[in-house]
Amino acid sequence: MTSHDPTGHQLPSIAWGGEPAPAPAPGAGPLDWFDSRLAEQPDAPAVVDGTITWSYRELDRASARIVQALGGRVTRGELVGVCLERSALLVAAAVALARIGAVHLSLGAQPGAARVESITEDADIGCLLTDGTTTPPPGWTVAPADAVDGLMVALRGGRTNGAPGGAPGGASSGAFCAVTTSGSTGKPKIALLPQGAMANLVRWTCDRLDIGPGSRVGLFVGTTFDAHLKELWEALSSGATLHVAPEDARGSTAELFQWWQESGLTHCLLPTPLADLAFTQPWPAGLAMRHILVGGDRMRVRPPAQCTAVVHNVYGPAEATVLTTTHRLQPRSDDPTAPVPIGRPLTGYAVFITDEDGRILPRGQAGEVRIGGAGLALGYVDPQRTAERFVPAPAGQPYVDRVYRTGDKAVMRADGLLEFLGRTDDQVKISGARIEPAEVEAALETHDSVRRAVVVPYQGTGGVLRLAAFLRLAEGAQADEEAVLAAARARVLKQAVPVMVRFVDTFPLNANGKVDRALLARQAAPAASTAPGAAPTQQAPQAADTDAFLLVACRRLLDRPDLTPSDNFAESGGTSLAVARLIALIESTYPIRVKAAEVMRQPDVAALAALVDTRRAGSARS
Repeated sequence: MTSHDPTGHQLPSIAWGGEPAPAPAPGAGPLDWFDSRLAEQPDAPAVVDGTITWSYRELDRASARIVQALGGRVTRGELVGVCLERSALLVAAAVALARIGAVHLSLGAQPGAARVESITEDADIGCLLTDGTTTPPPGWTVAPADAVDGLMVALRGGRTNGAPGGAPGGASSGAFCAVTTSGSTGKPKIALLPQGAMANLVRWTCDRLDIGPGSRVGLFVGTTFDAHLKELWEALSSGATLHVAPEDARGSTAELFQWWQESGLTHCLLPTPLADLAFTQPWPAGLAMRHILVGGDRMRVRPPAQCTAVVHNVYGPAEATVLTTTHRLQPRSDDPTAPVPIGRPLTGYAVFITDEDGRILPRGQAGEVRIGGAGLALGYVDPQRTAERFVPAPAGQPYVDRVYRTGDKAVMRADGLLEFLGRTDDQVKISGARIEPAEVEAALETHDSVRRAVVVPYQGTGGVLRLAAFLRLAEGAQADEEAVLAAARARVLKQAVPVMVRFVDTFPLNANGKVDRALLARQAAPAASTAPGAAPTQQAPQAADTDAFLLVACRRLLDRPDLTPSDNFAESGGTSLAVARLIALIESTYPIRVKAAEVMRQPDVAALAALVDTRRAGSARS
């Protein structure tokens, strides 16, 4: 229902972020704030990475050694590719590049050679920082960084001191750091974030999440994702301690909880799929955790009553510096069956819901999210892509001159809260009717048996476009296709009712940790051609038959019905989130503990089954 002001006029879908938050320390930005903390508390712990603990003084010295090792080969305004995993070394590299004034562009740990070559060519990058496991493009030279253990410097062929690539004054001029995002052309886009945008984010998180000396912040998110920069700089700017998550904590909820307990972590950000899994597990008592941020997808599973931390559902594209809006869940007052909002904008942001032509819509009408204000990126390295997505602000907005077109669809409720609805480009036309899959998903999820629904279009017989629904059942629920479809028929057009339903244990995820809808669409097409009256899917084998049980489990988790016992789980698409779900299934079926690293080390599924049998035998003897 559209809301109105007291005069009867429709209220526009505009949200402003309010007054600036106070700075966490003296200075103008993250590096200044780090230096203030360095002067105030040089011996306070800055980074904990396994058995390594660096004080603020030791971190500063490590970053100085990196600056020295680069030896003038990197200059202010130059993009530098960073191919490092979450580690103390990564943190030191971030501080070092900030000191130089170079632009930190994280490419993730061990990125593919083709990806590295494509990005370095497109962005004119001439220097990479690696741990030696990344293969540089042909013609590059690699040498150890003197006096910096574990760091390697790769330089583009023909590069000499004082002859950097990505010359100052180019596309990266004025950027503090950069992040890659997926591109519709198949090539990554590189978004350039100014210091002011990162400073605005850090000011808000330190103030609203009460991060300061004594806080323990997790460096948990993978380095291919922009959110790790938020984790890193909010800790160093505030005098907090940054705790590097062990790899097992990213692949097992049991290990995640154990890390939280042992480290005394107070702040952590979780990708939505992992949070969905964690919130369904027995919640540990006695955690020091004060704030948990959840982001990356629509939030469907709420935290359990035993969770004493404040949980925030967050939203934001990389082009708007990690976070744009947040919603603090209120367990006692929120309707547990209602969609979880993405909330209101952070300080300095402006969010508009518009039609395709950029006109602001009334509240209650769904449209595209456009973002402006303090957190906006400078643009992309590619000016043409910048012009396509960074456009003039809606007419009549005196405080914002440009906005980023997100391609995301949302609605602003009468109370001003935003609800995320999906992508604007997901819309399909079936039998003349325009259908939004997110709307069908919401209708399917109204049935008590459905925990989550994913609806994808696919080409059916004769090329006719149809909808398929993949449903994950609530715990203990029975699969009842007709009952679920009846709930949908009551809420959507008849053309929007899926013609195929498949019940799944989990959903496949892409490299960004989001549901791989393209893969589901490919999986739907063969199933749709199954003749009516065909035999139902074979039931899962009994848990006593470990080999068969795990093979079926891995096939479902990876959406790979052709998976064999001799296939490698990781090479077949087993991401850290898939491992977390597999471990949760194993530990809920058998009275054993398995670590994520152990799963990933097994050469094939048969070896994994042998590991489980060994643990089962040991558990029985004890």
